[in-house]
Amino acid sequence: MSAKKNKNVDEQFNDYEATPVPEEVHMSWLSQGAVWIGCGFCLAAISTGGILANGLGFKDMVIAAILGAVILTIIAATVGIVGAKTHLSSSMGSRFCFGTNGARIFGLILALSNFGWFAFQADLFGNTVVTLVKETGGPELPQTLFTVLGALAMMLTAIIGYKGIKMLSNIAVPLLFILSIVAVALTLKQVPFSEIVSSGPVEAAIPLTVGVAAVVGNFAVGVTIVSDFTRYSKKPKDSVIGCLLGYFIGYLPILFLGALFTYAFQNWNIVEVMIAQLGLGIIAAIVLILAQWTTNDNNLYSSVLGLSNAINGKFPYVRWKLTLIVGLVSTVISAIGVQKYYMNFLTILTSTIPAVAGVIVSDFFILNKAGYDFKLIQENKLPNWKWNAMIAWGIAALVGLTMSNPPTGFGVPFMVKLSETVPIPVVGIIVAFILNCVLYPVFNKKSVE
Repeated sequence: MSAKKNKNVDEQFNDYEATPVPEEVHMSWLSQGAVWIGCGFCLAAISTGGILANGLGFKDMVIAAILGAVILTIIAATVGIVGAKTHLSSSMGSRFCFGTNGARIFGLILALSNFGWFAFQADLFGNTVVTLVKETGGPELPQTLFTVLGALAMMLTAIIGYKGIKMLSNIAVPLLFILSIVAVALTLKQVPFSEIVSSGPVEAAIPLTVGVAAVVGNFAVGVTIVSDFTRYSKKPKDSVIGCLLGYFIGYLPILFLGALFTYAFQNWNIVEVMIAQLGLGIIAAIVLILAQWTTNDNNLYSSVLGLSNAINGKFPYVRWKLTLIVGLVSTVISAIGVQKYYMNFLTILTSTIPAVAGVIVSDFFILNKAGYDFKLIQENKLPNWKWNAMIAWGIAALVGLTMSNPPTGFGVPFMVKLSETVPIPVVGIIVAFILNCVLYPVFNKKSVE
């Protein structure tokens, strides 16, 4: 009886991490809409909007935000089509272009990256609660306690899987939308729109291209693993529309909201602004906590999908139990504050992981136009390594690191200068795309012949 009960639980939490998502659970873009918008609506996006306003005048801020969102949408939509056609997670689908072992490395790196971000966002959650209580005249609360409580709560939807993420997004996104409209209206009552439009940089000016790079960099890793969500799409067009919702319709207004607060109040911190400046109180704070939740459960979810691919076939596991373990480890990391020292590592990954998108897109659309057959994974007929892809990714990642200043990069002067013109993730994707196409015939002579 116990074995049967455990089997039913495992089936209930089955999220198809190692197999294609079956047709009966595919979804239209409309059904997935709240999930997509929830991905784009996050506090990190508001802080990026604040960065834009600090360094750019209003008109340049708008240009940088739109250009960055367009770049992200194009990359996400292209990578997303791969997920919509294969219905495989990003790390599992990468076995076709990187080989079985190469994809395991990719999955492990994704796992480390995303559970690091989960810990960071959990810490931010604790900070939000403490700030809320302080701003409303309450006592000084221990941030660590609420960091842990937040992390444990965010684990719940990730444990359930995509269904849990979708359920939360359906509740949170409409509330976030209403709150944003109210916040904009109240802000414009205090500061005329004409004054905001004529605003210059709040602090030291930055080049327009640096602003675009900030917008792209905020979601550079996310668009690389967008297949984790587009694998549920009914058709490629559903995934494309979903990416448009997430990285343009959802992300762009939040950038503008962060910029608006910065121009109006010289402060992008949405908790402080909504309580101290706009008087929206605890209701606003609760909605903002939900905004963090809809983003952070994605981090843990993608982390576990990456780890599942890394250990699949090597160790037995159940996804929801693996999520629980990874979530608890991430919670400990956030509680002891290790993620503060982890941020340099995460920044390095932001410079290197996006190049994977260039490899995936070139392999799927150029080098393997016949498509990917899951039977090759089932029958273990894929090579362990695809060296053209591994080398292309490695060189593109190296190029990205030369464009970043120490301690997160090598800081090659003329390459750092280039990063002020073209966002690092975009350079990485282009380099990886070209190199993979060039190296493919060298390492796959039989296939080419």
